[in-house]
Amino acid sequence: MSVLFHIDFPFQVAETHYRFGDHAPLCAHPIPFANTVVYHHPQPAAFTGTRQYYGNSLLTIDLLETQSAKPLLLSTQPVRQPLYVLSIVLEGHFHFGSSIPSNWAASAPGTAYLARIGGQRYTIRVPAHVGRLISITIHTAQLAVIGEDFAELTALLAGNPKSDDYYCPSVQADSLFMRRLIKLTSPSSINRRKDFNQHLQTHLQGVFSAFKGLLYGKGQVHYDEEKLKEIKPHIASVISETHQAPEPKEIADQFHITPKKLERLFKNGTQLAPSAYIKQVHMEAAGTYLTDHPDLPIYEIADIFGYNHTAAFSKAFTKHHGLSPQAYRVALQLSKTDTNC
Repeated sequence: MSVLFHIDFPFQVAETHYRFGDHAPLCAHPIPFANTVVYHHPQPAAFTGTRQYYGNSLLTIDLLETQSAKPLLLSTQPVRQPLYVLSIVLEGHFHFGSSIPSNWAASAPGTAYLARIGGQRYTIRVPAHVGRLISITIHTAQLAVIGEDFAELTALLAGNPKSDDYYCPSVQADSLFMRRLIKLTSPSSINRRKDFNQHLQTHLQGVFSAFKGLLYGKGQVHYDEEKLKEIKPHIASVISETHQAPEPKEIADQFHITPKKLERLFKNGTQLAPSAYIKQVHMEAAGTYLTDHPDLPIYEIADIFGYNHTAAFSKAFTKHHGLSPQAYRVALQLSKTDTNC
């Protein structure tokens, strides 16, 4: 199993590598199946670094613990370009980023941040005494399906990924975020890598959801409501402009959420599946079009709204409006006549 970045020390270190199970965990919530690397400075008690990591093709969990007599600058080099990282400082104050100290970002114990690391070397200033940092490095394919979207995540994916580094502001973690992080990185009763990989994919979205809550100070229900308020007008606009019913997957992709997340948004917000809601809006638009074009044959309206057969259009229209297209048109004309009288 390969690591995703190299660490260069300001002095010579001796590396000792341990396979899974050959080294004690670094904390009370161990990473399953983690390999370990221990870095020793030749001078006793001057510096020891311990790194435990687990990775698959979509993400890597990397826990770094340092014990240093004084603050120390480490130089790191990504192996893959770029790296998209969610990092959480567990102990000590870390500084990182630019080679210019005045431009460094800082993270205190209990804080989390998102970062994009390009192909260049970057600096981490580890604290004196004990420092502990956990990073979850995520492949772009995994970021695309976590089912969350917010400004910091959009910024993470923008810019030149191979040269422009990006760090979002650190934010204080809360108990919900930490519970979800521990559940993600240290599950119980998992004995196979296959099961752990599936577990990581299943629970990563929950960690990002909690992180978004940290950034904005609002609960998930609020975000879901706001997202639904964005999606519903978009659906109406697409149907108004094209007269076609968009596929739920198209909507999910446009709003950078998973189809499962889209399903949950509509079930909670409208008690309808996305496809059922889209069909309702589609038929409402068809009814409006029918009344706005009283001389246009029904079969032409059916074709405009994406139906190859008039019978299929009439069936869908009747199910929604309670009247066939022709009866709907007649009823509307009678209504207008009564109003004029």
